[in-house]
Amino acid sequence: MKAMKIVVSTFVVLFSAIVVVAQPPKREKIDPAERADRMTKQMTEQLALSDEQADQIRQILTDNFTQMEADRPQKPAMGEQKMDKPKRERMSIDSTKADSLKNVRMERMSKMDEQIKGVLTEDQYAKWTEQRAAMQNRRPEGMKRRPAPEGMNIPDGPEGDM
Repeated sequence: MKAMKIVVSTFVVLFSAIVVVAQPPKREKIDPAERADRMTKQMTEQLALSDEQADQIRQILTDNFTQMEADRPQKPAMGEQKMDKPKRERMSIDSTKADSLKNVRMERMSKMDEQIKGVLTEDQYAKWTEQRAAMQNRRPEGMKRRPAPEGMNIPDGPEGDM
């Protein structure tokens, strides 16, 4: 009888450990200014930006990231969701709304790209676009970028358009 309790207890502990390990870690939410600072620091190191360029880039990125945060759809609190609808319906976004958000995001990215292009020299901009393309190609297959919006100068990697 004791052996059976030990076996069951061991099974419960192992199963619990597997469930806990299988849970993805929660990502820390980074505020737009901190995100812009990190990216500006990285660009300064990689592209040898002057102090004036770094300040301009930081401002462009902060404005863009702040706007992205404001446009991001807010998830309703647990108590605010109507529980009579299936979960899939509660969490889905209307496809026209999703297309609209995608278009707004693409326009913002194009605008940001043009602003950054105005701050960087031609050589710095070329190096920056190459680095972005390389970073996109390092992503796992499911997270590859969509084709760049018109007007954005991002060279395609070896895989071409996804």
